[in-house]
Amino acid sequence: MDENSFGNRLYSYMFYAIAVVILIVSIFFYNIVLFALSAVLVFAAALYYSSGHIINNILLKRSLFMEVRNGYRLGFGISSAVKKAGTSYKSVSVAVLRLNRSVSVGSAEMLSLIEGISDPFEFSIGLREVNKRAMLEGLETKRRMREISLARLPQGAYDRANSIKREIDLFEKEIEGVQGRGKALDVSIRIRTVAVSHDEADASRSSFASLTHVADAFSTVLNASYSILKGEELLAEVG
Repeated sequence: MDENSFGNRLYSYMFYAIAVVILIVSIFFYNIVLFALSAVLVFAAALYYSSGHIINNILLKRSLFMEVRNGYRLGFGISSAVKKAGTSYKSVSVAVLRLNRSVSVGSAEMLSLIEGISDPFEFSIGLREVNKRAMLEGLETKRRMREISLARLPQGAYDRANSIKREIDLFEKEIEGVQGRGKALDVSIRIRTVAVSHDEADASRSSFASLTHVADAFSTVLNASYSILKGEELLAEVG
């Protein structure tokens, strides 16, 4: 269990404990207000247990509080983690890019992509085996939904129809690709950029700017989307 999950559970159990105490008191004194309060606390505990990291990130972004973990604290819209390193500041930003399973990129293309990026960065490729049947069902459902959208288009909407047809073709290629493999793998690329400066704000902005530039280049060549780690997820990555 990681630190974030443990923290979410700890606070949730605290809410549950308080709710139980209030519930006992409400039953003893036949107080409907206290009974309703205990129900609200139970709901809040369940919500925080499942979505605590999301709530924490919203609070961090809207406040002046900078969470510190292993010397790192959040900077620039909670999208960079900054740490004092001697007389300078080291800032780290991380993005995760998930590859479309129908995309095929050769070693020459990947080498050209990497050599064309001037910003320093690190990247790693992750492979995770996933349920093949569930993946196929998901892809077939998405294809079917696009087919329904295509059938419902008004006559003459040629541009929209061509766009949907291209999406359907992509889903069909993905389905064929998954069916033709022995194992279904989820492929992801983790991109990490680091900036060092004597100014904390400058280091924070620089690592984030480099990350978006590198991630944009990867997503364009690989035709994939990416997400930038923020808040607790970022601190867990660098800490």
